Amino acid sequence: MGVKLKRRCHPAPNALSLRNYDHSHLFLGKDRTLNMASKHRRILFGTVIALLVAAVPAAFLYYFLPHHDVLRIVGTDTRRPIGSTKSDVSTHMEFFVNAEDIETQQPRVFHNEDTRWGFPWYFKFNSAELQAVAQSLANERGTALITYYGMRIKILSIVPNLTNIKRAAPDEVPPLPWFDFGIATIFMAGIAYLLGLWFRGDWKRRR
Repeated sequence: MGVKLKRRCHPAPNALSLRNYDHSHLFLGKDRTLNMASKHRRILFGTVIALLVAAVPAAFLYYFLPHHDVLRIVGTDTRRPIGSTKSDVSTHMEFFVNAEDIETQQPRVFHNEDTRWGFPWYFKFNSAELQAVAQSLANERGTALITYYGMRIKILSIVPNLTNIKRAAPDEVPPLPWFDFGIATIFMAGIAYLLGLWFRGDWKRRR
C-alpha cells in the first residue's frame, strides 16, 4: 500500500496577524520620493533667494563701475540746474556732452560733472577741461573714447556722468574693463559661497 502524505494547510491570516505585520517597507519608496521633492524645493527656493539678493548689488555695481565707448561728438551744452533761476548767482552751471553712435547714429547724452571727494570715488576735478576737449571735438565732428558711469533713465531724466574723454579713431576698440571683471568675479564668488552654504544646510550652524 502506498503511503499517503498528508498535506499541511496553513491557517489563513487573521486580523491580528495582519495588524502586527510590518508595513514600513511599503512606505520606504514614498518617503524617499518626498525627501527628494523637499530637497528640490529647497534648492529652488535657495536659488531664487540668491538671485533676488544678488540683483540689487549687481545693478549697483553695473551703474557705478566705469564703461567705455567710442562715439562721435556732435555738440556740447551748458545748462542751469533744474529749478534754479538766472538771479541765483550761487548756482553753478552744468556741463553736458552730446554724442552719437558711429554706426547707428543713435543719440547719446552725457553729464559732465565733478565727483570731487564724494561718492562714487572717481576724484574728478577737471570737468571744465573735459568740456573744452568735447567742444573742440564737436567743432570737427570727431570721434572720442568716452569713459563714464551710470545709465540713461528717461523717466527720471538721468543721464550717465562722463569721467574722461580723449580723441580716438572711429575704428578704435574700447579697452576691456578688467577692473569690472575683477569686481564681478569677487562678487559672484561670494554669492556662490553663500549659495553653497544654503545647499549644505550649514547656514544655521555657522551663524
